[in-house]
Amino acid sequence: MQVAPTTTIFGFDPCRRSVLATALLCCLICQFPARAAGEQLVIDYIVSHSAQRTAWIRIINEFSAANPDVQVAHNGYLQEQYKRDFTTRLKSGKVDVAFWYAGERLRDAAANKLLAPLDSETIALLKKKNFHPATIDGTRIDGEVYGFPLYYYPWGFVYRKSLFKRLGIAPPTTWDAFLRTCERLSAEGVTPIGLGAAANWPAAGWFDYLDLRLNGLDFHRKVMRGEVPFTDARVRHVFDIWGGLLRKGYFLPATMDLEHERVLPYIYRNRVGMMLMGSFVAAKFPQAIADDMGFFAFPAISPEMPAYEDAPLDILVLPAKSPNPQLRKRFLAFLAESGAVRHIAQADQTLPAQADSSFPPILLGEAARQVLHQATGWSSFFDREADSGLIGPVFEGLRLFLKPPHDTEQAVLTIEKLRQK
Repeated sequence: MQVAPTTTIFGFDPCRRSVLATALLCCLICQFPARAAGEQLVIDYIVSHSAQRTAWIRIINEFSAANPDVQVAHNGYLQEQYKRDFTTRLKSGKVDVAFWYAGERLRDAAANKLLAPLDSETIALLKKKNFHPATIDGTRIDGEVYGFPLYYYPWGFVYRKSLFKRLGIAPPTTWDAFLRTCERLSAEGVTPIGLGAAANWPAAGWFDYLDLRLNGLDFHRKVMRGEVPFTDARVRHVFDIWGGLLRKGYFLPATMDLEHERVLPYIYRNRVGMMLMGSFVAAKFPQAIADDMGFFAFPAISPEMPAYEDAPLDILVLPAKSPNPQLRKRFLAFLAESGAVRHIAQADQTLPAQADSSFPPILLGEAARQVLHQATGWSSFFDREADSGLIGPVFEGLRLFLKPPHDTEQAVLTIEKLRQK
């Protein structure tokens, strides 16, 4: 369930009340703006599904109960809208704490002086409260830590265990085995792969993994920074390999332009065998078949290439123009000391940045940890890692490439032409 931007004040959630009640509350707020002694903390975050929204409200209500002198206003946004408006919100001077992503886009915001780093006391508290060191260092820029870590997760293939078992398929670990899996599924009338690239980034996941598996992490980062053109022979090879899968009919056409969550029913009904996606997708699994869903790493293509994985890290950042820096410091301390970040991680079916022995098992959790454990290195994911001027051109090139005849030359030349503008 997608939730439009909403604001909650004093823990009141207008989406759970009638329109009439909401209107009445707005009138009351206009007449009585705030408690004389109260201060307001404003928090922005993304809402992708109802459980995630419920978790945020639970955290905010718990903080409000422990800090009755603080009024909390919080705004939940749809993901793509949030990405578009993020910089504007930072510049507005109206936000104290904001959800964001580790990677190049975080570096851009820090370089443009839109963010404040975490202070030494908060960093010390994170370490004391058993936040994984990699999640702290994952937002370190020029010696400063710019993100309060929430959770992380790997990318890989989701599939139905019962389908693979019935067809005698083991999750493939090599490219040859992956191709045999695709052939086996096709022979049984199951299209091997669903995509769901309406928002572009799911297609970018395919580019990420083929480039990481063929060319390695250092080269991939150079491509993401714009230091290597897409006309480079090594990048062309990525598209050639991908195009071979497309031309064989291994991607179900009906799923190409869907939102990623709309591909899942094709997997549930065994019309599609696999989908490359972050393990967070488990939050969308129906309870009736959740235990039948499996997860495996993107197969190795070159035996000598180490396993590099996409492992995004989601964080909270501190807008430099925050009107209430001391209030947000109290909020971050509350998150660290109370362990409340586990509510978000559990709702998203992701791995919490804070080590917590009481954290309940999550769907795909063991398989996700195994993927990360076997990795040699990590990338943040395409649209978090790439230079901001590269994202639009690549998305346009991928849109063209996904249409027949899946022309490598057209894709790479389009990307290079657009990035020169």
